Amino acid sequence: MTKRLTRWSVKGRVTLNIRNKPIILIGFMGSGKTTIGKMLAEQLNLPFIDLDAKIEESAQQTIPQIFKTFGEQGFRKLEFEQLSAHMSTPQIIATGGGIIEYENSFNLLKQYVESVVWLDAPFEVLHERIENDENRPNAHNKSFSNLKNLYLSRISRYNEIAFIKVNTDNKSSEILNEIYQALLANDQY
Repeated sequence: MTKRLTRWSVKGRVTLNIRNKPIILIGFMGSGKTTIGKMLAEQLNLPFIDLDAKIEESAQQTIPQIFKTFGEQGFRKLEFEQLSAHMSTPQIIATGGGIIEYENSFNLLKQYVESVVWLDAPFEVLHERIENDENRPNAHNKSFSNLKNLYLSRISRYNEIAFIKVNTDNKSSEILNEIYQALLANDQY
């Protein structure tokens, strides 16, 4: 069965063809998935989905409460359910930084490798962005070295499922342009 093409105009410029699938943003905590995701969605005139917000909405609890009640494995199962529910619509999806830790989510993302954008920055920049953020259970009260080890442990998995890696230590206009150019060059769009 051929997927239907939907055409989305980017602020009067070239038209980008988006098939019936999302553009998925992955990366470590603080990489800018939500911030860049909202801007990209606006630029491409697509809906924006923040998986963490969807999880909180469905569980009627905050992420830290979900971690406390169900543990990380319980959270990852909820995350997979939300990811699965949003994979058939053209939209921008910002995932949680640890989505690649849960095998079901990782395998699902591997099926959409042409849609996955890895947002990254030097670890020191990421650390500054997430330091002392109580809404990040995997970062709160962790030492610099523990967080860096977590970051380093995830790099190969991010790399395995992303068709492009974008440095988010640049200006947002440069980041958006790099993503847009990669999507134009990607024959899946």
